[in-house]
Order: sequence, then C-alpha cells, then structure tokens
Amino acid sequence: MVAALIIYGSLSLLLGIVMFIIAVKTNSSLVLDFVIRSISGCLLIFVMNQWLEMEGYSISVGLNSGTILTSGMLGFPGVILLFGIKFYSLL
Repeated sequence: MVAALIIYGSLSLLLGIVMFIIAVKTNSSLVLDFVIRSISGCLLIFVMNQWLEMEGYSISVGLNSGTILTSGMLGFPGVILLFGIKFYSLL
C-alpha cells in the first residue's frame, strides 16, 4: 500500500508541475485553477479514503485519471459526487 501511495503521490506531483509550467507559459488562470482543484481533490480523496478505512468502512474511491479530471473540473462538489456514487453502488 505504501508503494502505491508513493506512486500516486509522485504522479499527482508530476501532473501538478507539468500543468503549472503550462499555466505559467500561457498565462492562463483557467489551467492554474484546474491544477489547484485537481491537487486539492486528490488530497481530499486520499484523506477521506484513509478516514473511512479507520472508521471500518470498506469504501474507497480510487485515484486515477477519471477521478483527477472530475475533481479538477468540478472541484469539491465533484469529490462529493464521487463518494456519493460509491455509496450508492453499495446499496
């Protein structure tokens, strides 16, 4: 689990750095907003997964390109939507 965590963290950091360089070169605040929402969404997903695991729930939202794009485009409501879909699929 630690290796996967390091890989996801490294990929998220790399994605953030690349997107930041693109944003600086193009002076696009839209790209920078997307990067900030993506990184904060990934961190929120990670924290929520850890918290739910500590509470004894077997629910986790994976960190992949789909969830990163969802959190980047929709922000905090997108992360809540991802967890809502996961909870709904368990019913």
